Parts: sequence; C-alpha cells; structure tokens
Amino acid sequence: MEASATVDMGCGVFGELRELEPSSIHRFVLGEDEAPRKLSADDAAAELGDPFATLLLIPGTFPRTAIETLEALDQVTAEDDPLRQQMSFIVGEASQEPDPSISARGLRLLVTRGGSREDGPDIAISVFSPEQADGVELMAWDRASGGFNYYRTSGSEGAWVFAGNSLHAVLEGTEGNGPFESHPSGNIVMKELKTPWINWDSPAAHIFASAFQEEDPRREHPWFVNKEGNGAITLEAAVARPSIKRWTRARFDRIAAANGVVERPARILEQILTTRTANLVSSHIEQSVASANPIDLPSTFFVDQDALVILGLPLPPTFFVSGAIYSAAVESFGVHMDDSASFNRPGDTHFCFLVPERASEDIEVVRAARDIGLVSDRLAACLLMVDFPNPVFSARREALMTHVPEQATITNGASTFSEEMANAIVASPEALVEGSPQSEFAGHWGAEDAWRERFATLLSAYYEAVQKKLSDQAAFDDYFRLAESRRALFRKFPIGREFPLLFAQSDVLFEDRAMQADGTVVTRS
Repeated sequence: MEASATVDMGCGVFGELRELEPSSIHRFVLGEDEAPRKLSADDAAAELGDPFATLLLIPGTFPRTAIETLEALDQVTAEDDPLRQQMSFIVGEASQEPDPSISARGLRLLVTRGGSREDGPDIAISVFSPEQADGVELMAWDRASGGFNYYRTSGSEGAWVFAGNSLHAVLEGTEGNGPFESHPSGNIVMKELKTPWINWDSPAAHIFASAFQEEDPRREHPWFVNKEGNGAITLEAAVARPSIKRWTRARFDRIAAANGVVERPARILEQILTTRTANLVSSHIEQSVASANPIDLPSTFFVDQDALVILGLPLPPTFFVSGAIYSAAVESFGVHMDDSASFNRPGDTHFCFLVPERASEDIEVVRAARDIGLVSDRLAACLLMVDFPNPVFSARREALMTHVPEQATITNGASTFSEEMANAIVASPEALVEGSPQSEFAGHWGAEDAWRERFATLLSAYYEAVQKKLSDQAAFDDYFRLAESRRALFRKFPIGREFPLLFAQSDVLFEDRAMQADGTVVTRS
C-alpha cells in the first residue's frame, strides 16, 4: 500500500472507519492492508499472541467499551492472575488551571493490567472516558512474538481493529503509519518521563476532582478515585520505562538472533543521530512563584546528559537562572497560555521552561546497540558529540546518516560496523570541508583512545560558558528563543499537535536557532 498526498496514513484514519462488524477482529495495518479486513479465529490465533486477543477476542468475546474490556478480563481470569492487578493514572495538559471548564479539557485515563515492575504491564488502555466505545486505545504485550500489539475501537459499536505490532514501527512499508505515527519506535508514549511530570497527576502536581466539572461522572469513577497515589512516579517506574526497555530488549534480541546479519542498520542509527520523537522536561519551579525563586533549568536542554552517562562522560552541573531574569524574558516575549478559542492567560506552563529532550526510547537504543556489539562506545560518543550543544533537532548530526553502511554483521558479540561507518565519514569529501559535521566527527575520531579526555575537556569548557551566560539577561533571552525554536519543532510531531495547551505561546518568531560550544546562540541559514 503506497502513501499519497490524498491518503491518510496516520492515526486519524481509524477515526474515519465506519460500518465495521463489532463481533469480529479486524486487521488494518497501514502499509500492508488496503482496507480493514476481518480475521478468522485461526488467522487471528496465528498472528496475535497477547492476552487481550487470546483470552477475549479469539474465543469470541468483544467488549464494546474500556470498562467492559476489564470486566470481561475479570470473567476469564482467576483472582490471583496478574491480569487482575490494576493501576490507573490520569493526565491532562491543562489540569492545573483553576477553571474546570479549562482543566477538564483533554483529561485522559490510563489503566494497566498484569505484567511486572521489571517488564511493565501486559495490557494498557488509554481513554477519555471509561464508557466510551469509539476511540479506545489498547496496547497488549504479545507473549508469542514479542512487541506490543496495538488495537483501537472504531465506530459507535466499538469494533476492534488490530493496527499493528511494535515490529511494524521499524519495518519498511509500515513504519510511521497508523499508531506508529505517534509511536515511531513501537513504544508506549509518556511524554514526560522525569519529575515533575508537568501534565500527569503526581505528588508535585496532583489532579484533584475539582479539575472536572461538577456534572462529570469521571470525578467519582473508581479509575479516578482509586488512581495510584504516587501517580507519575509509579507510572514512570512501573509502566513507561520498563515497557520501553521490554520492547527495546525484544527488538535487539531479534536482531542478535538473525544469523549475525543486521539489516537496515540505518533504522537504528536514526535513533542515535536524528530526532524522530522527544520527551518533555521542565523546571521544578511553578510559574506562579517564578519571580521569587531561582529557576532550575533542565540539563538535557543543554546537553545529551542521559546518553553521556552511558558513555562515562562528564555530566553537567545543575543550571540555574534567577527568577528576575526568567520573569523578564517571559514578560518581554509575551508568554501566555492560549487555546486559540476561549482561554488566554499571561505566563508560562504550570512548571517553568518546558522543553523537548532526547526520547528515552532513543537512549535505550544507544544502550542496546552497544550491548549487542553493533556500536562501540567510541563511535557512539564521536557521533553524539557532533553538535553536542544541540541534543535534539540537530541537522548537523543528521547529516551523518548518509554514511551509514547498508548492512552490518555481528559475530560473537562483535562487529566491524563502527570502524566501517567511521571510515566512511572520515574518507568522505565533506570531511575536508572546514566546519562540516563530517570534519567535526573526523576530529573526534582522530583522538583514538584519548576520546574520553577530548570530550571531557570540550564539555567542561561548555558547561562553564553556559553558567556564565545564565547571569546575563540578553544571553538568557537567546536561550529562551532557542527553547521556542525547539518547541516549534516538537509541535510538528503528532503528539505535539494534539493539545493546544501543551506549551505556552510567545511573540518569538520561528528561526532555526542552535547553541554553540561557547554558550552562544546563532541562527542557522
């Protein structure tokens, strides 16, 4: 199935499906299926090995809503079955606004069943309401083949559609389509994976019943009333991170077992060199008290801290800017929350300085590529240190993708891939051009066994430069403009377009801004 300008290959196509048989399993993997098609019980059993399918759909039970799905699971499992173990969480991009007509917008519930703290849940359901039939999103771990199976209901009768397995996210023809538009690596999505988890209920920002309008039945529903007390702390530690590691481990185990041949290593390097998705991270200081407090700025705004720690490179200090400097920037740039409809208030998001950072799933790919022997620490470091002051949305690092070998081979946990890729970059004509990313990489690679010392020196000088800049209003204004540029790029992702109150708005016009190693910000042509 080939995409065209007139064919929707993203998540939106599932909202347009109509007249599906509610008592059948439908398969609609965009890129493989021209249209939804019914699966026989035998065909479904051959492809679907997750507990949602094996316990309910294949035997002929077709729940219509999210709440019916969990009730049906209870009917076919014993009391001590892990699939009876339930956790629930709530998220909302405007949940901390005092007016429930605003805070209730986009509030969503996530309910999980089964699994373990090490691997994450076996089933996860995301819904706006427990009673909704259309648009229920369900992920279930396939115990036979590995990976999460993605399901969605369509239509008022809640017909179930199988939209693909995590593996489809990394295969030619299906990657980027359907659910993999928002889940580009096949992983669960929790945009905020670090304290203070700006949009999730957490000890740092609880979502109370007052966030709902008085007549909203969700405010008294058990999924909300009995939600996990630590909210996002538990969600991050017991659901999101272990699920990401679970699929990444299964994905790379599959690669390691493929007779030593790694097909499409470029798909792996994309997650090291490019920004296909990102997480969000913020200060711990609420915007309402920002003027009176030093503002801690996320370290990952300045450098790829989470990847550097894997490689044993120096971590940054905690960066602070004064409340006075931060508030002056917010005022001068006209920062405000605006839904482009009926809501507008001056100021930043609930926690200050919400910015994109490298996605956790990409960090796990760096780790896994090292673990199977595909990418050496030296190659990983030399790649990531190209344009290192820009940990996300770096066109300079992305330019190195043209030098990725078409195939790689791993033998007894070792590969010549790293040397092959490095040699291709160093030997390229671009490496002779001063200031090119290839030239920058060649300088790094040329340090040979002293690469750690080289990078420690570069990073230490950069950290010192940034700290000095943060005491200057004009320099911080440039950092704020840079943050706005990265936010604008994040808004182009499907997960960045869904909710208008995800980020604050400002008067800053978009330009392709980038940080430099001396702590200054430039506009690139």
